[in-house]
Amino acid sequence: MRTARARSRNIPARLKPVRAISKTAALLLAALILITLAWSAPASAAEALDPGLMRRARALHERAIVVDTHVDTPLLMSGRDFFIGRRNDRGHLDLVRMKEGGVDAVFMAVFVSNEFDDRSPAQRALQTIALIHQQVGLSSALAEMAYSSADIRRIHATGRRAVLIGMENGGPVEGSLEKLRIFQRLGVRYITLTHNKSNPICDSSTDEPRWGGLSPFGIELVAEMNRLGMMIDVSHISDDAFFDVIEHSRAPVIASHSGARALCSSPRNLSDEMLAALAAGGGVVHIIFYSGFLSDGYAEQEAAARERLRPQFERLREEAEGDRGLFYARAMSLWGEHAPEPPGIDVLIDHIEHAVRVAGIDHVGLGSDYDGAGSFPPGLEDVSGYPLITYHLLGRGYAEEDVLKILGGNLLRVFEEIERRAGG
Repeated sequence: MRTARARSRNIPARLKPVRAISKTAALLLAALILITLAWSAPASAAEALDPGLMRRARALHERAIVVDTHVDTPLLMSGRDFFIGRRNDRGHLDLVRMKEGGVDAVFMAVFVSNEFDDRSPAQRALQTIALIHQQVGLSSALAEMAYSSADIRRIHATGRRAVLIGMENGGPVEGSLEKLRIFQRLGVRYITLTHNKSNPICDSSTDEPRWGGLSPFGIELVAEMNRLGMMIDVSHISDDAFFDVIEHSRAPVIASHSGARALCSSPRNLSDEMLAALAAGGGVVHIIFYSGFLSDGYAEQEAAARERLRPQFERLREEAEGDRGLFYARAMSLWGEHAPEPPGIDVLIDHIEHAVRVAGIDHVGLGSDYDGAGSFPPGLEDVSGYPLITYHLLGRGYAEEDVLKILGGNLLRVFEEIERRAGG
C-alpha cells in the first residue's frame, strides 16, 4: 500500500490544502466511519451479467448526458492526499473514475453542518467553494466548472466532466439575500435548504419543528432563488417545509438525494404525496444510493452495529489524538469486521421504479450521495459502477429514451426551465 506521503506527490505543487469542514459530532461515528467502509470496498457487481445487454447498456450510457446531483467529495478534497484530477484509492469519486463510469456532470456539495449555523458558516462555505474551483482549475484537461444547463451540454461535447456546485444547508446565507446573490455569482446553483437540524430557513426532517415549515426568511429566500434561477432542493427538509416550498416557488424544485418513503420509512425520503406534488410542479426527485435510505432492514442493522461498537470507536478517536488518517484506518478495519451486508442493486432500481410510477418518467433522476454516506449496493461502491444502473433499467424493460431521461435528461430539462423563469 502506498503511503499518504507517496500519494501526495501526484498532487500539483500549486494545490494548497483548505481547512477541512467535517460533519457534525453526532454524525461522526455514523457517517465518517461508514464512509471508510465504502472507501475500502472492492468494486464488484457480485452477479452474472448478460454480455449482450451490458454492451447495449454501455452504448446507451455513452450516448447519455449522465448527471449526479449530489456528492460530498469536497470533504475529501480538503486533505493533502486527495486530488480529484487523479485516480484515488479512497473515496467514491474522482475525475478519472467519473470518466470510467460515464458520469458527465456532478454537483459537488458545499456542506456546512448546522452546528456552525451561528458560527461564521459563510466563511466555511467560501473555503469549500474556493477549493472546488482550485482543484477543477488544476484539472482543466479533464473537467471544467459549469454554471448553466448549456455549460453542461457544451462541456460534455468536449469529452470532459462538468462540475457544478450545490450548497447543502442554507446556513451560510446567514439570513442575507445579498449573501445569497454572492453565492450565486460564485457558482452555487442549488441550495438544500437545511441539513439534519432546523435552521433559520426551515425545519429539518430529522429535528423538532421550529417554524412549522418555512420561516418568514425562508419564504423570501425561495422567491429570490426563483429570481436568480437557482434550484431549490427539498432533500432533508420537513414535510411541512416541503409543502411550503411547493406553495411558494414559482419554478420547479428538485430533491437532490432522496428515496421513496413507501419502500424505506426514513423521514429523509419522500412520501407518495410528496412525489406527486413535486411532479405536478415540474420538479425531479434524484434517487439516493445510500443503503440506509433504501432498506429499513439495513438501517436497523446498521444502527444496532454502530451502537454496539460505539465504545470502541470512541476509544479509537482518543488513541488517534486528532490524527484523522490514523482514526480512519483503524475505524475502517474495525467496521469492516462488523458491517451489515448492503442491499442489492435491485433495491435501488425498485426505488427508481416506484418514483417513476408515482411521479412519472419525466420526474426522476439520480443523486448518489457519494463521499457523504457509506454503504452502497454491490457494484456501486464508487462512481465507476454507474453503467450498472443503465443495465438494470434496460433489463426491466425501460425504453432507451426513458433511461436517458433518468440518467440526466430530466435534470437538464428542469435546470433549463428554472433558468428560463429567472428574472423579474
